[in-house]
Amino acid sequence: MQRERPAESAQAAQKGKVGFLFHMGHGHLTQFQNFQECLPAEHAERAEWIPLYGDSSGDLLCRLRFLPHEWRYSRHQRWHAMTGIARHRRWDGLFFAAVSFKFLPFFRRHPCYVYHDLSPSLIRALGYDPPAEGNLLRAIKNRLQSRTFQAARGVFAMSRCSAEGIAQDYGVRRERLHISHPGANLKRWHFVDRRNRPANRPVRLLMVGGWFRLKGGNLLLEWAERTQAKNWELDIVTWPGQFPDWVDEIMGHPAQDAVASRSLAPRLPNVRIHVGIRANTPENLSLYEQADIYCHPTLADGTPIAILEAMATGLPVVASGISGIPEMVRDNETGLLHRAGDLQQMDERLTMLIEDASLRLKLGCAARQSCEDYFNVERQLREIFRVIDRDREAADAR
Repeated sequence: MQRERPAESAQAAQKGKVGFLFHMGHGHLTQFQNFQECLPAEHAERAEWIPLYGDSSGDLLCRLRFLPHEWRYSRHQRWHAMTGIARHRRWDGLFFAAVSFKFLPFFRRHPCYVYHDLSPSLIRALGYDPPAEGNLLRAIKNRLQSRTFQAARGVFAMSRCSAEGIAQDYGVRRERLHISHPGANLKRWHFVDRRNRPANRPVRLLMVGGWFRLKGGNLLLEWAERTQAKNWELDIVTWPGQFPDWVDEIMGHPAQDAVASRSLAPRLPNVRIHVGIRANTPENLSLYEQADIYCHPTLADGTPIAILEAMATGLPVVASGISGIPEMVRDNETGLLHRAGDLQQMDERLTMLIEDASLRLKLGCAARQSCEDYFNVERQLREIFRVIDRDREAADAR
């Protein structure tokens, strides 16, 4: 075994802690778990995990139930950030995946980084529902948010598209912007060999997306009614709340926390909708393993992790070519892209894959290789630590 040189040992000893602060909701929770599971061994002693819960803390004011829920939620998160940061006097970096102007005081005292996807201009361009608040309040919040971004030592944007929006909307200098493409958790998401599946077996399509309408669920149902493609089945994993009335009726008007799976028979007997299936669970993994094609006809998105998870299992992807998706899916190499909302073009791509098993295998294998080479969490974390350490060394030298 090669001995560690004294200079290397001293340099390692000088490195401090890096805190990872994540909001504990939906996609953030999944990424928090993925970061913990895929942390490179050489950084294992440096990482501190600080979950930002919105419903429990030691903040006494949060016990006053007559105060607005949003205000109490924010106080809970700030308390968890404060107590987590207080564990150490010196931080090499604090990585905020739940950026908000309520954290601005920490940004002024510590070297902080923002992990971000969608900026206001990109949200507007994609057609996300605008927040239910007046223009003046929104302007004040955006101004405070800009101060938070500008106080950060660096910003990790999840795509080049996102980086452009952050620079434009928040005035972040280009030298402090770093592209941090997300990755799949390859310790959970394994390649599935689909070559020996029976030729007469229905080709199974899968879509995973929380906001049914925004993620293109209505478009996919329209495709299911109109397509001439034969011998296929479709599974949709989503949240309740945005279904067409007839789907909501079949699903039994599920509550937000409901767990249910239903066929849309008699209208669409080869379509099943699943609600209440969480990310990284055996039920979720099983649907990916059984699938042959992953479709993501989103109308509004950033850099969806579900696409990378599909690629990691060797699924060919058919997706809208918007926002950061073309940076993850290379058209005709690891998947097929179509114009957002273009039913005919989406049908052409899906039908092509339904009818051609060899093309599915080719694209799926290339997709998995792309994750092994680049789109994986371990690679992403090494790059994050590299940037933080470089910035620390530059700050120490000043």
